[in-house]
Amino acid sequence: MNHFCPIPVSDRSHALGAGRTLPDPGAALAPEPAAALRSALLAGETHYTPRPGLPELQDAIGRRLEAAGAPPGGTVVITGGRQEALFVALAGARAEAGDAPGSVGLAPAVEGDPGVVAACALLDLFPVGDAGDGALARVVTPEESGGAGPVEIVDCGDRLLPAGAPFLAGVGEGAVLVGSLDGVPELAPFRVGFFRVPPRLLGRLRSLKQAVSICTAAPSQRTAALLLGAGPAKAQPRPTLAKPGKDDSRYSLMELAARLDGVVSLGRGDPDADAPAPVLEAACAQVGETEPLDPLGQRWLRERIVEREEARTGVRWDPDTETLVTGGAQEGIALAMLALVGEREEVLLADPRYTSYVQAIALARGRMAPVPCGGVHGEDGEDFGMRAAATAEALARCERPRLLTIVNFSNPTGARTRAEEVEELCRLADRHHLWVLSDEVYADMALDGNGPVLSPSTLPGMRNRTLTMGSVSKSYAMTGFRVGYLTGPADAIAACARAKAALSGPGPLFSQRAAAAALAGGAAFPARLREIYAPRRQLLLDGFARLGIPTAAQGGGFFVWADISRFGLSAESFCRRLLTEARVLIFPGTAFGKRWDRYARVSMLQSEELISEALRRMEAFAG
Repeated sequence: MNHFCPIPVSDRSHALGAGRTLPDPGAALAPEPAAALRSALLAGETHYTPRPGLPELQDAIGRRLEAAGAPPGGTVVITGGRQEALFVALAGARAEAGDAPGSVGLAPAVEGDPGVVAACALLDLFPVGDAGDGALARVVTPEESGGAGPVEIVDCGDRLLPAGAPFLAGVGEGAVLVGSLDGVPELAPFRVGFFRVPPRLLGRLRSLKQAVSICTAAPSQRTAALLLGAGPAKAQPRPTLAKPGKDDSRYSLMELAARLDGVVSLGRGDPDADAPAPVLEAACAQVGETEPLDPLGQRWLRERIVEREEARTGVRWDPDTETLVTGGAQEGIALAMLALVGEREEVLLADPRYTSYVQAIALARGRMAPVPCGGVHGEDGEDFGMRAAATAEALARCERPRLLTIVNFSNPTGARTRAEEVEELCRLADRHHLWVLSDEVYADMALDGNGPVLSPSTLPGMRNRTLTMGSVSKSYAMTGFRVGYLTGPADAIAACARAKAALSGPGPLFSQRAAAAALAGGAAFPARLREIYAPRRQLLLDGFARLGIPTAAQGGGFFVWADISRFGLSAESFCRRLLTEARVLIFPGTAFGKRWDRYARVSMLQSEELISEALRRMEAFAG
């Protein structure tokens, strides 16, 4: 392979500020709320929260907005600080206008705001003065709100707390309200923001929030609820079913499952184990301390990441220039696309694929070049690992190829991309001068007995063109903490860091402390999880074999890819009938690419007892 000068990053990233350490560390958490936070985490609050946010925190913020003079109505969505709220609101306005380039009107008090300007630059939007005609959105302070523009974004800053005069009086009911809870100094290190969105924009903005970070860190939301004195949330009506054909089928099925009793869920990818108790104790032991936040991630966490990656792959990265902490791997995907992919440039991606890649490519206004997987049969079933031959065929059809993504192990199929294929894929990337994004979020979860996956960055010549993505979410059962990371060449990491400063800013201090404690524990906890998941995997594979349902070769990760074609139903119809008639939730293959109507994704993240019960129900359903 060639040893070359690094490929230029996208033009977009050069327009962004580099970010800096935030000098105000906020205030340390007092002993009473610190003890309550510890109790909540040790009781199991280490997982994803509901996607809009903790209901009691949503209610508390909604009440304060109305007390500040905002009109009633709308839905509060919790974000990782004000910057993420601004970014999502602007991305939603761009999507509402058809994702075309456009201008954003800025009221006089907002024109010099670096956060707004950076978010506009990241989204290829042009900020103009208040009088700009044809702007797709208008960002204003509450005093300047006038309902002008297709989308009015009212920036509350941190004025919601402490409560004061009704500063939102006069704001229209169609406005998107954004802000942070930094008005309580103890919340500043926890990075909690919000937007309140009117019904017409709810689906779009909620989807974009999930695309960039899934949900806001659970410890941050719990702490905010404690400090705001949030009581139990008011009773909510049972979820309204998503309209078929409009919303992602996974979320439609989850809404349907929430309306039914006794459902065994083999759908979502949140580990059923809790985060390790020593990790929680280590993080809670320091909750009475605070320090300035670094948009790159605290250096002590970057050092732990470097140590863990060197132990795992043998590659040593510089913690100062080649390592970036992200808001989970979900944000890492978005940052890589926004930093490296320009308008109409193409991203080669395995098909079937994790849906968030599609959303991230769209955010960057790039184009997806799907690489068909499957069709190769072996003794373990159809092999959905990525193959260089299929990738070369897809590459030949590309006009502006830019980035090759390798996801190992695959979500949704659980496939291993074999070492010899990884080597050939990297030769293709070298030959065609492509960046490589190696998604190794599930790399610790090898379950097929064939050892670890091959990391592209370890191959000759690939260090300078590979971004490697990792996370503590899956390997340490810490989905609720929202900590991931990118390692790679300095220019690419710098571009991703500039994008992160514009998208969300630094991550919560508490979450970073927990992640550092987890990584310091090395490979012991991931090994324990493998011991738990391996028999579940075998239980599913054996159960499907008895039912006459073929399964794809499963190398690792959390999912089994099942061929349900013998039932003579579309994947969507099969999954809906299985849910309503047998009370078993799985996801249709079409949620991961429209070609996959014969397949369903099945999760192993339930106890062996519940998996056995689900298999019994499926056997009765099959008749």
